[in-house]
Amino acid sequence: IPCRVPAVTSYTLAARGLSTTACLCKNRKSGIPKITQFRTKPLTYEQAQAPFNIYVRKGWLSWNTSNLYGEGRKAETAFEDFLIRKFMFGTWHTNLVSEVVIKRRQNIIVLSFLVSMERLLARQVYFLQGYTEELLTTWLKCPVKVELQTVDSFDDVVFKKI
Repeated sequence: IPCRVPAVTSYTLAARGLSTTACLCKNRKSGIPKITQFRTKPLTYEQAQAPFNIYVRKGWLSWNTSNLYGEGRKAETAFEDFLIRKFMFGTWHTNLVSEVVIKRRQNIIVLSFLVSMERLLARQVYFLQGYTEELLTTWLKCPVKVELQTVDSFDDVVFKKI
């Protein structure tokens, strides 16, 4: 007895709950910040870049080789990067005016970022730099070096206002 397959029609597809509409790219602008009414929201150069231009116009914020084929510690490296960024945001709080760039060179972790000098004295910056290096070196069990640059205020790093 030959097996009969029913003809596929739009009614059959609709009755079975299948959708035949064209796919829409709804989230095309999901990573682009929304423009405010009076263009009062300041953005740095990194924040002003669209997601599809990240490696074209600027570099990555974490430089490591643990994602290469055959390398270990993928999850540990990602967790350490998360821990470092949270610690930096909590330690430097309102004085951190850029993203933290994490560079891993052999056994050394190098942190690069910009600090605003509006609310800090020079001796406070030196203390926080040493404090950051010592604590992260102890927690991560490898040498951590902090390379920071100072700016007078956050307005010095504003690229554009949206």
